Amino acid sequence: MKLRVYKNDWFFNMGIVGFLNILNKAEVKNQVAISEDYIEFNSCLLENFHHYYFDYFMNDNRDYDAYESINGRLDYHANNIKNNKDIKKSVEKIDKLLKERCDEIKNFNPYEYDELKRIQKEIKTIKKESDIDRIENLIKQIKEILEIDSIKQRVQYENYRKIVRDNYFGQVSFLNNSCKSYSIKQLKDMLYKDYISTIVDYQNLKSLIDNLEDINELYNYININIDRENIDLDLKKLLITLNKKIEKDKDVNKIVKFILNKLNYKYCDLCGEYHQKVYKYEEKIFGILALSNVNMNQLWKFENDYLICAICKLILFCTPAGVIQTKDDSYNSDDKQFYRFVNIDGDIDDIYKSNNYLRIKRECETPFNELIQDIVCDNIKKSEWILGNILFLEFKISANQGRKKCVLNYFNMPTYLAKFFVNEDGKNSKLIQSIYNQKFKANVVDILLKNRDLKHLINISLRERIKENLEDSKKIKISTSDCYKAIKVRALINSYKKGIYGMNDKKLNVVKYAGHEIRDYYVNDNAKNVKNKINGIAYKLLNAIKVGNKKDFMDTVLRIFMSAEKSVPSVFIEIMAEKDLDFESIGHAFITGLISEKYEAKNDDNK
Repeated sequence: MKLRVYKNDWFFNMGIVGFLNILNKAEVKNQVAISEDYIEFNSCLLENFHHYYFDYFMNDNRDYDAYESINGRLDYHANNIKNNKDIKKSVEKIDKLLKERCDEIKNFNPYEYDELKRIQKEIKTIKKESDIDRIENLIKQIKEILEIDSIKQRVQYENYRKIVRDNYFGQVSFLNNSCKSYSIKQLKDMLYKDYISTIVDYQNLKSLIDNLEDINELYNYININIDRENIDLDLKKLLITLNKKIEKDKDVNKIVKFILNKLNYKYCDLCGEYHQKVYKYEEKIFGILALSNVNMNQLWKFENDYLICAICKLILFCTPAGVIQTKDDSYNSDDKQFYRFVNIDGDIDDIYKSNNYLRIKRECETPFNELIQDIVCDNIKKSEWILGNILFLEFKISANQGRKKCVLNYFNMPTYLAKFFVNEDGKNSKLIQSIYNQKFKANVVDILLKNRDLKHLINISLRERIKENLEDSKKIKISTSDCYKAIKVRALINSYKKGIYGMNDKKLNVVKYAGHEIRDYYVNDNAKNVKNKINGIAYKLLNAIKVGNKKDFMDTVLRIFMSAEKSVPSVFIEIMAEKDLDFESIGHAFITGLISEKYEAKNDDNK
């Protein structure tokens, strides 16, 4: 029986991408027809989906690989012991790690469990760095035990369970703590029973009654399925009732009519279709939305019965396979793990390919920027529309003192920003790509995508640059060349916001080179403490820009130009009017010229 799943809101599309990723790894994705607005597949494809699901998360999946982390932690603590760095603490950490592994395999590998307990007991006797040979041998034994297939599978599952339970569904179905003693086969069977059997069984029944000609076919179906262990309970009740009905009446048409009346199709509020069975939406179905039937104020007219069908429930259960795990160092927490997804108002294939591209580029400083560049390179006209209808999402759920807190960051790309990225000559994107400092470039793109003003980043970067000048730092973090490029980007963005798609940067160049001239004047004049004088002026100008004090800024500029016996460029007059360029752009451009070294100025000319 054919099933269609239509694209929907971002969280549902995340599930569709996850569903396709699971099937792709199982090498059966070719059995799914992907259209513009929906995917279509035969319900029999789901008969082995519980195996595909577990295989996806537990075999060669770097997002849920516990072993890289475990081996890294063991080596780290062994190295600390070798170097006599807090030996007691390192031993305690190894002891804790072993205790966690013992708890995971206790019910499944008794011999290896005893071995790990023996090693754990011996490790506690490590007191000094001279025991390094012994600790290295013990850690080697630990790694060998953990590499045993059955143990590795269990450890991988526990890592998956913790991540998915904490960030998506809570203790639902086989993720419940009461199921920790279940074997992998039992867990798979539970997944099938809770998420898949309802879909497959009702579709099989529907297919049977749609083509029913002989009552014996129905009778055989009942006999095969009525005592099946993982059959849906409501369907089992129907089959029991139906079995009694057939004994009294063998008329096919009457039996079919009886079944259709009993099925009692209900409306799914998520997909908008009628189905044989629906469930009340609960937070455990998809925790990130924090939507529950208990919270009536979140639903229209305070109606607290939000119903979803079994298919939608399964698709949402695939969401962990649809996201990209990544680390965000800007997040103020010890746990910097985040989950990303990109939703596009395009066809399903575009959404699927965009997220897989993001997965490939996740190690980059600016994965979203890499994705934007890929979209732009594909088709200029199409990409402008796509970027104008794209949603970037980052989320995580953290627990604090027993309370869960969902951090959900999302942002759309405004029309002006989409036009900025897809300008036909590609100069705007090339300008961003030409920024040498990768972290600075990542920050520039991040601020643009979050629709914030670059002036704060530029101000901080120029202050750091001045500090480096004063301290004679040999290692320059951010060059004035990079700062100037960020200033040009900001000026361009301001121009696009006004509906002017382009900018003549001659005025900015005039201001910057005016700063070069003032610097050269002080350097050539051999004035005392020339470095302090230049950087002191720069600090004063930056402070005036930060608080928006145009008067103090212009007073300082006029004073230094008069002392240098040079004429003030006419572009400075625009500071008051802010016609083509705003105050911050002119001021920051002048400062980049003022504090840059000569070689930096030459590099600016060449770029």
